Amino acid sequence: MTDKNKTPMPIEQVRREIDRVDNALLDLIAERLDLALAVRRAKSGMRVWRPSREESHVRDLAARTEDSSPVLVSKIWAELMSASLAAQGPMRLHVALEGDMLDVWTLVHDRFGASLPALSYPTASAALAAAYSEDEGVAVLPAPIGMNSWWSALCAGGAMPDMKIHAGLPRVASGTNWPRAVAVATADLAPSGADTMLIALSVPAAAAALPGPAKLRAEAGENRLYELRGYHADISAAQAIDPKAKIIGCLPDPLAARPAMSSGAVLSGAKSAGA
Repeated sequence: MTDKNKTPMPIEQVRREIDRVDNALLDLIAERLDLALAVRRAKSGMRVWRPSREESHVRDLAARTEDSSPVLVSKIWAELMSASLAAQGPMRLHVALEGDMLDVWTLVHDRFGASLPALSYPTASAALAAAYSEDEGVAVLPAPIGMNSWWSALCAGGAMPDMKIHAGLPRVASGTNWPRAVAVATADLAPSGADTMLIALSVPAAAAALPGPAKLRAEAGENRLYELRGYHADISAAQAIDPKAKIIGCLPDPLAARPAMSSGAVLSGAKSAGA
């Protein structure tokens, strides 16, 4: 962090220091991209996108910076990870443009950066089907709420039961912990360290058997979507009441917003981002 009590440097010296830092940043970015390719070779057929690790890592980075806004940290690492993922393999975004088109694309770029290829669709069902047809496809869809029903395809007996909800958009809280959009893929669910599980039930009474208080978020036909705080992989008690009870997602908690970066503040103490 810059010492505000130090004698100010001459402007030309400041500019030279900025140039030095910029050149060092470019070298580090190039090194990170090289490491991303090494990670892809080491993964040997494993999935490119690991959302729980990514969310955990960005949360840790944001926590290590006292003066930098989590929004800034999230956007910087969204671009770095986007470039790394694009270099590693065939991951592609399938975006449902339901609602305000500009707002949707802003959410996508803030969360996934600009390097990943992306296709758009007029409906959530079309985007979900396109993502499901690809091994590394990721659908970006309106968050389940109210009578929104696309998520029923992820439920027991649905058309795409191996797809799961893995992330919420935006990554930084904007007045509510419930996201405006979600990312859906066939990746395995894993804890990020601070999560909310998404549970689909067809028998409402089974909600009382879940391992904690559950909040109803959406309904579609016989299916009801509940959120359950914390990471829970075992819902066998609820399944004993409702055989169709199923975990259909895990939402990492959004970062807490803080004021914008103060004058002179810099990112400090941030460890190298994982791929």
